[in-house]
Amino acid sequence: MLDQLLSHLRDVAPDRAEIDVLQPADPFLETAGEALRRRIFLTESVEGQIHCLRPEFTIPICLHHLTQAGDANTPKRYAYGGTVFRQAREGAAEFLQTGLEDLGNGDLIAADSACLRDLVSALALAGIASPKIDLGDQNLFEVVVENLQLPVAIAQRLMRGFGSPQLIEDQIDRLTRGETDQTEEDAATSLARSGDRAALIDHIEQRMAQSNIAPQSGRSPAAIADRMIEKIQESQFRLSDTDAGILRAFLAIQSPLQQATEALEQFAKRTGIEFGAAGKAFQQRVTALQHVGVGLDMITYKASFGRGLEYYTGLLFEARVGATSIAGGGRYDRLCSLLGSKLPIPAVGFSISLDRLEDVR
Repeated sequence: MLDQLLSHLRDVAPDRAEIDVLQPADPFLETAGEALRRRIFLTESVEGQIHCLRPEFTIPICLHHLTQAGDANTPKRYAYGGTVFRQAREGAAEFLQTGLEDLGNGDLIAADSACLRDLVSALALAGIASPKIDLGDQNLFEVVVENLQLPVAIAQRLMRGFGSPQLIEDQIDRLTRGETDQTEEDAATSLARSGDRAALIDHIEQRMAQSNIAPQSGRSPAAIADRMIEKIQESQFRLSDTDAGILRAFLAIQSPLQQATEALEQFAKRTGIEFGAAGKAFQQRVTALQHVGVGLDMITYKASFGRGLEYYTGLLFEARVGATSIAGGGRYDRLCSLLGSKLPIPAVGFSISLDRLEDVR
């Protein structure tokens, strides 16, 4: 089946990237997120370099695009297939994958709709004519969080939890109850509590000098001061019942994709939160999916749906047969920048688990 699907995908994604089984580990450890980092097989070369068995294809294809594809801003579509290696508590640690990565296409809506179209057509070729697709949009959740004007660290924590509904619910519950400030009071803590950043930096510099600690030996006094102030603000923050209700109401939205725009508009009327450009892009994507022939009746919009890899942004999706996930993907516009690109490179893609596909067939 791998050869059949890979041949099909190369018709729509003809660019080639040969991805070795053994990969440098740092790009995965630095960008993929905790969910994947815990499952990587690591090894050390005789030169002391840390490598890993290929845990997925997206990151190495992006590295290939940045280093070997010429102009990285030229749109390219890569089809791939092969074995990936991930540690598991039980069962197999090797999995067959095939998929597609679309890099450099500035027409985000067209690229998103083409990506879902090609996923659906590949699954149909494999005998899955009507998968159930869950679709989320991280940008919409980001708009909601930004409108609540939360402390930066709190907002970032919520964004990192996106896609894990129970984790976010636990965070909301904890924030509404308030966090007890049990920090031992000293001069630095008092300055941090006052918010006097300049005085706190000066105090930290004096303490470092008395202890013969060079500023360049670790975090700078400014960085230490900022983190202390941030922690005090976090410990004193309490999420209002109104804001908690807004977050829960948004995350509870679940609708057939044809009706999702209406559901978002109703949420906006109740809360006063306008989705702006993110909402417009969402509707444009729905229209584009219709134009490329993707049946909207198989897609459900779930406001809480996300994926476990930190590099995802915007559109997110997963295809299922019953309760079994057989494919997934989304948009990851920040990944190439995290990997060293000086210019942002838009990117979207998907992978199909051939082992799970065989199981459901």
